[in-house]
Amino acid sequence: MEAIHIFIFCITLFLFLLRTLFKKSHTKNLPPGPTGFPILGNLHQLGNHPHVTLHNMAKQFGPLMTLNLGSITTIVASSPDNTKEILRTHDQTFSNRFVPDSVASQPHPEGTLAWVPGDHRWRNRRRICSTQMFTAQRLDLLQHFRHRNVHQLLAHIKKHSDAGTEVDIGSLGFATTLNLISNTIFSVDIVDPDFKTAQEFKELVWRIMMDAGKPNLSDYFPMLKRFDLQGVRRHVQVSYVRLHEIFDDIIGKRLKERENDKTKRYGDFLDALLDQCQEDGSDFSLDTIKPLILVRDSFLDLYL
Repeated sequence: MEAIHIFIFCITLFLFLLRTLFKKSHTKNLPPGPTGFPILGNLHQLGNHPHVTLHNMAKQFGPLMTLNLGSITTIVASSPDNTKEILRTHDQTFSNRFVPDSVASQPHPEGTLAWVPGDHRWRNRRRICSTQMFTAQRLDLLQHFRHRNVHQLLAHIKKHSDAGTEVDIGSLGFATTLNLISNTIFSVDIVDPDFKTAQEFKELVWRIMMDAGKPNLSDYFPMLKRFDLQGVRRHVQVSYVRLHEIFDDIIGKRLKERENDKTKRYGDFLDALLDQCQEDGSDFSLDTIKPLILVRDSFLDLYL
């Protein structure tokens, strides 16, 4: 067994070196940057405060520089002019971004909005989000849900006040925000009125955030993705799968309601997505709308 591991390591090392030599012949037109180690590149130079390190490197190599993070060639822009050039003038050219392995490990990542190529499918999804969710008409239509959530929040605080017990403001704010968003999308409360189920969602979101921000060898050395050496993919998949199970339950109930009454509509984002799924030639499906809901539900931002 040890011989097999040594053989795999040697083959991997050889491929890394071969890839490094191949890349050097194609990097003549790249901006200047610090010299790194073989295989590691500049990873070892980033230190515990990468933003400070990059700032110091920019003083030496200029506002546009090249770093090799493992086997990934990265161009760092650190001036307002270069950033404007990239994000505004050439936004279409640079719209395709690197997808972290923790993000790609969710079910049907091709259905996301933030991580897919900026093609016609991305433009269509963006159009649906901007015209069906973030509109004054849509917000006015669902205003009664927001009023109800605020009343639930005040009633919960009053109950604790009368009992003389403490209130976890952070968890309460998280649960209320989650219900406000879920009502906009699903017209239902994901967290119960007593806020007892909020902890599960908080843990799911925290797991996804921690794994998304954790340095992962699979991101710097794509050839190692299949091995998941740090277990990031296995760890974060638990949260993604659980969230999709919750979505499946809500979507399943809505589909039954629509089947029993084909004219019934709530006017929320889920109705808009399900209508898209039923259109001929649509690239929406029950599987691909769940990652889109996950992004629009802002699960990754709620705890910040």
